[in-house]
Amino acid sequence: NYCEALRELSAAREEVPSRKGYPGYMYTDLASIYERAGRIKGRKGSITQLPILTMPGDDITHPIPDLTGYITEGQIVLSRTLHAKGIYPPVYVLDSLSRLMPNGIGPGKTRKDHAEVSNQLYSSYARAQDIRALALIIGEENLSPIDRRYLKFAEEFENRFINQGEYENRDIDETLDLAWEILAILPDEELTRIKKETLEEKRPLLEKSPYRMSR
Repeated sequence: NYCEALRELSAAREEVPSRKGYPGYMYTDLASIYERAGRIKGRKGSITQLPILTMPGDDITHPIPDLTGYITEGQIVLSRTLHAKGIYPPVYVLDSLSRLMPNGIGPGKTRKDHAEVSNQLYSSYARAQDIRALALIIGEENLSPIDRRYLKFAEEFENRFINQGEYENRDIDETLDLAWEILAILPDEELTRIKKETLEEKRPLLEKSPYRMSR
């Protein structure tokens, strides 16, 4: 591990340590490695880099993943819990992000409803995680009907949206349509991140969802 070796060399040189004993210049070193990716002047194509990090104790605030996130403008975080459930790829949505996403989605790029659907999925899944924690304390049978809907949403979101088969090739339209189908588990009044006009435009997707039809 490059950063661990850098820390050992820094300690051997008796340099002043920074966070968790890593040298203060580690950010510059990581930036010089990551920023080799990109376009090359006068050449076609570009270099894409997919750095893979292990987080000690799954701590995303550890200096290495923390600094990497600042440099790369985003990260995909994998979850041991989702992996144990058989979800593949086990992407933990709430800790994953792309700061460049707003520039690459929307009309003429993906779809007009992309941003709203993404925000709603994130918000609903975050609330579902809180409800899961509450259910461990008071028991699922003591949850309100709407809370149980959120638990159902989280289950379907993980098993049908995040989880993908080995040979599954889902395009952006299929992905967004699936998102609407799963969001139909929740009543309209819970879809607060979606504009009313968008909700009405996509009403057919909600109403034909098996989750709405089975109510």
